Amino acid sequence: MPTLDELAKAPTNLKDWFTSLGEHVAESRRVIEELSKDDPPTEPFRSRYAGRNMLKSALERAQTFNPSTDQETSRVRLAQATIYYYLGQVSSEVEEPQEASKSFTSCLEVLGLEPVLKYNISLRLQVHNLLATVWSGRGEHKKAFELLEKAKELHAGYVHSKEPPPHAIDEVFMDEEFSSEERNVMFEKLYTNTLFYLAQVYGVNGDNKQAAAHCHITLQRQLESDDFDPLDWSLNCATLSQYYLTLGNYRSARHTLSSASSVISTVEEAGSDGEEEGEGEGESKKEKIKKTRADIERCWVKYCVNLMKESVTNKEESDVSDKVNPITEVKNTFDEEEKEAAEKKEKSTDCDSALIPLL
Repeated sequence: MPTLDELAKAPTNLKDWFTSLGEHVAESRRVIEELSKDDPPTEPFRSRYAGRNMLKSALERAQTFNPSTDQETSRVRLAQATIYYYLGQVSSEVEEPQEASKSFTSCLEVLGLEPVLKYNISLRLQVHNLLATVWSGRGEHKKAFELLEKAKELHAGYVHSKEPPPHAIDEVFMDEEFSSEERNVMFEKLYTNTLFYLAQVYGVNGDNKQAAAHCHITLQRQLESDDFDPLDWSLNCATLSQYYLTLGNYRSARHTLSSASSVISTVEEAGSDGEEEGEGEGESKKEKIKKTRADIERCWVKYCVNLMKESVTNKEESDVSDKVNPITEVKNTFDEEEKEAAEKKEKSTDCDSALIPLL
């Protein structure tokens, strides 16, 4: 691994320059993602701060390189935008939303100098997602909604363009490329996150119908891609059933609860895997499984209680209907007989009129 002094020497050749810059960025991220695990409780963000400073240094290098062609300009801009994205990420992690917002906004400004292409669409989509979460965390839900709607437009526009799966965000600094299948999986995962964040914003805004719809789609996409946390997924699925209960949609409520129970059951069956983990970690996982199972069972109880109440209500309405129908039928019969009697009265003699039944 080269030293930071060696990394600071930027080669004039674009390929070599990118290799050197990539090593600089990779070392920064290693400090942020790996060394931070050993940070003391008294300085929980020590490594993240150090890694962020290294990323700032990498950004300065990216801003001082003078490309000679339009193609080089586009690639350098993409490198700058990606570093801004990494800076925004770490600022969010160290709980500095204002700094995160600045970095994400700068990323979009740099990307705005380039057309939407397969090289940058994934980064655009992800930054819209993360900037929306920053604004939502600050109570600016309207701005968050606008950013997420823009993310939806970006995804839809690229999908409809029939272009091949776009490059992954990290590929700008990689020597090797991902396969088309891998790229597509990562791109669609970003869009799944968009739908998940939209569900949350709709919920905060009180639009429960749209919140439930986006939550349903998110859960479905996660299940189809087999990329989800089974405990979180099953609990979210059970929670969604409670919305369907408020609508009296017992079929959907039962379906989501059954799905939640099925997934949590697979986790319980594989519970023995926890024995391979550390004792404390294994116990913590078991407790979380138990809690999730209990939450799902409570949702089942609420489903059953509501279903029984609905059945009682329907039975009472049916009983009332059964009592009303004969009376209605008798009244209709009397009306018919009265009508017939009136007709006979018009045609009959005075003697015949004495024989008309009294009603």
